[in-house]
Amino acid sequence: WSTHKEKRQAEMRVLSGVCLALAASPALCFSPAPLPLRAPRAEGQHAAIQMSTRYNLLGAAAAAAVVLTGGVVDVQPAAAVSGGVADFYDIHDEDFSGKDLQKKDFSSANCRGAKFVNANLKGARFFKADMQDADLTGANLSNGSIENAKLSGVILKDAILKNAYTGVGLELVQDITNSDFTGAILRPDVQKKLCKRADATGTNPKTKADTRESLECP
Repeated sequence: WSTHKEKRQAEMRVLSGVCLALAASPALCFSPAPLPLRAPRAEGQHAAIQMSTRYNLLGAAAAAAVVLTGGVVDVQPAAAVSGGVADFYDIHDEDFSGKDLQKKDFSSANCRGAKFVNANLKGARFFKADMQDADLTGANLSNGSIENAKLSGVILKDAILKNAYTGVGLELVQDITNSDFTGAILRPDVQKKLCKRADATGTNPKTKADTRESLECP
């Protein structure tokens, strides 16, 4: 009986220490409901009581983590990859020319007027991004995505969009001279509009692909 009482008192002392650490936020401090000190219970009952106490201690420790981190606990998923949360939010008029931005996520970002001249954008994601008047001259967007992005005025001269995901609005870009669209996912109606453009011509300086052939124009 004395051993059980001592263990119980030791656990309460630990919990009290945690509560003191949470003095700045008393609402987060809690303890298990008091249990009468009596002779040891059956093995199953005693194990359940110990488990309950330990869970309460863990809960208090978690609350302490919330207080010490200002109310925010950063939980990182295992093997996280770009795409869950955008890497950029507002980069309008910024210059990323020549930068290595492979697999970066620009989803819903404000990229108006940004420069990505000769940038490595392989696998980059611009889903629903505002890319109006952005300059992607010579950029490599292979395996990337510009689905549902605002593309009015975008310069794609000499750009590489091999196996890229595109969508409605691609026909609004300013220049596609020498662009390589080999294997790109294109809407049939958009593909027809691109093929009718006067600047759907030339050969990509890096891949040597013919623009019209890459668009599968008749």
